[in-house]
Amino acid sequence: MNSVIASDYFDYQAALDEIRVTERFDFAAIALPEDDSHCAIIKWKYASGNINNRYRMIVLRPGKGLAGLVIRTGARKVIADIESELSQNDKLGYPIVLSEVLTAMIAIPLWKNNRVYGALLLGQREGRPLPAGSEKFRIQSRLGSFTDEINK
Repeated sequence: MNSVIASDYFDYQAALDEIRVTERFDFAAIALPEDDSHCAIIKWKYASGNINNRYRMIVLRPGKGLAGLVIRTGARKVIADIESELSQNDKLGYPIVLSEVLTAMIAIPLWKNNRVYGALLLGQREGRPLPAGSEKFRIQSRLGSFTDEINK
C-alpha cells in the first residue's frame, strides 16, 4: 500500500462513493503511485461506480495516461465530450476511458504537502454531460489530507 495513504487512516473508498453520488457522476476513481519515488508506476487504487475490475490492471508509467498527465502537470484535465475531443489514438493513451466506457470526464490532481501525489477522476457514461458547475468542483476536506490545489 502507498505509504502516503497508509499513514492517513482515511476511508478513501467511502469518500469516493460519497463524492460520486452527491456530485452526480457515473464513475469516480483515485490513482496513486506505488511508492513515493518519482519513477514509481501509477495505478488506479480506488473506484466507485465501476462497471468491471479492469481498472485494477491498468499500470501507467509516470507522465503517461490520464493520471500520469495530471500528476506530472499538477493541472486539471476536463474533457466534456471524449468522442469529439479525443482521437481513437488518444483514447488508447487513456486506458481508463476505454475500460470504463467514459464519454466525459474531469481529472483533478491530488495535492498534499505542496506536491501532487495522485489524481481523482470523475466521469460520465452514455453521453451524459458533466454535471453543471463540475469543472469548478473542489475537494475541500472530502478526501482526507488531499486538496485540489497547492497549499499557499
